[in-house]
Amino acid sequence: MITGSRLFRCFKWMAAFAAIAALAGCEAPKTDASGMVSSGPAVTGEKEQGTNGAESGDVVRAPRWVVGSQWKYSDGYGLKVTKVKGDVTAFARTDIANRWLSRRGFLREASQSGTTLRRVVYRSVPPDAGKSLTMGKPLIFQREYIANDRLRVHVTSWTVEGRETIVVPAGKFDTWLVVMRTRSLKTDWTGYERWWFSPRAQNYVRMEYKYGDSPESSRVLMSFSLAQDLG
Repeated sequence: MITGSRLFRCFKWMAAFAAIAALAGCEAPKTDASGMVSSGPAVTGEKEQGTNGAESGDVVRAPRWVVGSQWKYSDGYGLKVTKVKGDVTAFARTDIANRWLSRRGFLREASQSGTTLRRVVYRSVPPDAGKSLTMGKPLIFQREYIANDRLRVHVTSWTVEGRETIVVPAGKFDTWLVVMRTRSLKTDWTGYERWWFSPRAQNYVRMEYKYGDSPESSRVLMSFSLAQDLG
């Protein structure tokens, strides 16, 4: 016999799976140049043609970051690699003191903003799942993180949408278009980041983003320097 509480849990998990499926195939909103460029549903098939010559199966690998590498952006935002331990890389903000973030590949592990400390405590994918992303195979998962002692539960996807060559103040770059979408499973909060990711620069050279009710915004790379790996 299925009890009321068990039935409720079943419906809750069914809703979560439906949310994940919807996120995988959803379309990005059409916006102006400061927002997210429209994109189609997730691509499937082994040799299906992607955007600007990219093909399903193409792999985008996260950089092997080195302590000392740094990047400066048009809105003043700056990052510098301060520590690498195993697969986790720590970055300090160079424009504002006492703010930092850490990543395991493309996926963020923790961050400190002006008011909030966030730490991921669970993902429904292996720890190293973000070391590479594959065209035509969106990385979709549930994650739980602590934000100032409060548990947040999100469904998140990372999708490779194509390739593009762009020019920014830091130079001309061949880039991968990589989009992170995330939404809360408890509230109506949503957010995205659209990266023009350059393997040569080891970071995005342009990013368009929106979090919750904040306005759409963007930044481009002004300059960067990569430290030498002496290991």
